[in-house]
Amino acid sequence: MEIEIRRLTPGLAEEYARFFDTTSHNDEGSGEKCYCVTWRRDDSYVGDDHWYPTPEERRVRAIGFIKDGSLQGYLAYLGDRIIGWCSATAECSLGVNYLRSFWPIEEYREDINVMSVFCFMIAPRMQRKGVASQLLERVIKDASDDGFDYVEAYIDKVVSDAGRDFRGPLKLYEKCGFSIYAEKDGKAVVRKALKNVMPLR
Repeated sequence: MEIEIRRLTPGLAEEYARFFDTTSHNDEGSGEKCYCVTWRRDDSYVGDDHWYPTPEERRVRAIGFIKDGSLQGYLAYLGDRIIGWCSATAECSLGVNYLRSFWPIEEYREDINVMSVFCFMIAPRMQRKGVASQLLERVIKDASDDGFDYVEAYIDKVVSDAGRDFRGPLKLYEKCGFSIYAEKDGKAVVRKALKNVMPLR
């Protein structure tokens, strides 16, 4: 199966939106399609805005955030069809600060660059076929090429509903060379070092 991973660019905004329009994911049935608008560049936030009341507004916002470069990540294609998405960015410190209320994420030293992986969405028919692994491997490769020190993600070690495990399971990260760096109350920070650097502490 020939899967192509593409970095999200402004020209892919409409295709991205159609993927969320037509793909069942963890919000299916509630009318709360997310369009993954929460994890985006800090300067795109106004006040406390991170979530919008209707899927229609979230769709419009997502397209705008992609076109101005605020929403970042990778798309997986099978032929000309999107089959998966991974949100990954180093420019969402507000999102990381929010997650610190729940995950044991330490404060980073100023000389350390961390790429954060926030979520995945894989088309149901393509799940458990290695799509998320290929997305994550591309994040790792690009982060390494771009000089990052670590790739990091924030997972729930125990998830009662696998369909809601949008952060990805521990075994996905272990397969790609991550290890648990810190954990608390069932929530774990997993990390992969991309070069030899001193610990973040």
